Amino acid sequence: MLQRTSCDLSQAIVQVLIFALAVPLLAMLLPNKAEANVVCLIDNAELEFGTSSTGTGTIDYTCTNYSYTPRSFTLCVDLGNPSWPGTPQQPVLRAGNRYAGYQVFEDPALSQRWTAQRPLTRLVSMPAGMASSVSGSFQFYGAIAPGQTPVPGTYRAFFYNTVLGTPDNGGQCRTSGNTGFSFSAQQFTLSLGAQIANECRIVATGNADLGSVAAATGPVSGVGSIAVNCPTGTPYNIGLEPSNGHPAGFGEMSGGPGNPDIVPYQLRSASSTGPVWGATADATNVGNGVSGTGSGNNQDFPVYITVPGTDVTPDRYSDTVRVTVHF
Repeated sequence: MLQRTSCDLSQAIVQVLIFALAVPLLAMLLPNKAEANVVCLIDNAELEFGTSSTGTGTIDYTCTNYSYTPRSFTLCVDLGNPSWPGTPQQPVLRAGNRYAGYQVFEDPALSQRWTAQRPLTRLVSMPAGMASSVSGSFQFYGAIAPGQTPVPGTYRAFFYNTVLGTPDNGGQCRTSGNTGFSFSAQQFTLSLGAQIANECRIVATGNADLGSVAAATGPVSGVGSIAVNCPTGTPYNIGLEPSNGHPAGFGEMSGGPGNPDIVPYQLRSASSTGPVWGATADATNVGNGVSGTGSGNNQDFPVYITVPGTDVTPDRYSDTVRVTVHF
């Protein structure tokens, strides 16, 4: 009996020791959230120009604190590699084999380019608490370069391997490290898009000044100008309408207050004796307007004004003509 009692006691002691040792071993095998610290991930990253030549982009992120310690750190975004055939100096939007150059900027005034050497940065402060999260956004700005008339279409571009992270000692964004605690972020693709419309623009108008003319003078003529810019291959028609709404370009210049006299005039194309230039043009018919086909560059059109006579009270006479480009 004593031997059996001794044997049972020995087994009980061994069992207790094994149980005592198993507790810290089990704790070592469990994940320790307090050591995971901060993880930052991208929620959304894009810039959509729409039909505008400028736009504002956003990079939305969420950072999660897996420790019971408050954390403060610098979060940054390093611009990645532009999609082909763009270069860091000149990224391009692409629609098939058609391209439109653009730039991205740090500020809404479009004065400071955002480059891989100049990351966007901000200070992030996170409260203590297991799995507490803070969300925010970086903003950046884009501009499609002026002087281009790309073929209408839907254009896309990307910056691959863009980095959300924290700056290293050289100021470059890293997805981990350099915070004094465990930190993890990610690489992502920044997306850009634009819808380039079939758009024509009146880029300049030059007034027709007939100068000083003696009263009761016979026919007088002068010339003004219009500059139009339309995408390559886009047909368009230009109509002119004096302020009195006459569809055949027959207008009236008025003098100063209290002067009832008017000076009639006629708008013409080609020359001072050329065809009447009026307002009956539309998108499909030139009517009594003037037609053109876009080249992607500014195209100039002279506008001739003829006055049959000036038997009126001496004064300064003027009128305003509406220019409409139909395309």
